[in-house]
Amino acid sequence: MGFIAEIHLVHDELPLAATIERQSSVTLRYEYEMTTDDRRIQFVSAFDDEYGALEETLASDPTVSELDCIATFENRAIYRIVVDTDLQIVPAQCAEYGLFVFTVTSANGGWVIRAHLPGRDALTAFRKWCRDREISFRVNQLYDSSVSDDRAYFLTERQHEILTVAYYAGYFEVPRDVTQDALAERLDISDSAVSQRLRRAISELITATLENNCTPAEYS
Repeated sequence: MGFIAEIHLVHDELPLAATIERQSSVTLRYEYEMTTDDRRIQFVSAFDDEYGALEETLASDPTVSELDCIATFENRAIYRIVVDTDLQIVPAQCAEYGLFVFTVTSANGGWVIRAHLPGRDALTAFRKWCRDREISFRVNQLYDSSVSDDRAYFLTERQHEILTVAYYAGYFEVPRDVTQDALAERLDISDSAVSQRLRRAISELITATLENNCTPAEYS
């Protein structure tokens, strides 16, 4: 039972708040946190095509005391960050109420948490914790957890943008109403960037929506 909530948190002293504000086109995903030798260490994924400007911003972020890129992939980099702030994105006390976090991602100048809560007491406790610390707390969505949680896919802001623009411009119509070159011009990016973002976004959606018991061998 219970319900699923999407909660938007904003505060200048939340981890990476300055980076989220300055690098709004980059999607950050909080992975997990651990404490060692009185240091809070967070692992964060960044989804972008180029990381130079992001790393400069992270290095100057007042909530970051140490920064280390531990892995890079085609469309993702993973950072190990020593956090220098007293505020937490998800307070440890929430575990006592059974709050389970699905994802924590950056959006709209703050962090968006998708979580399962066993009851309204957990949501009330989380809201009180945030408001006691003057953290802006807004519930974007709230629905019964008996509804299938089919939103397991993850699109970056740029992937979401390219799919939205392409769809409404008629790129997926037969025949197409707009060319890939026209999409590139509309978004002020290269033709190859349009192709890459479309492929990655469509791949992410296919991975999330195909039946899990179907293996590639069945279609070879």
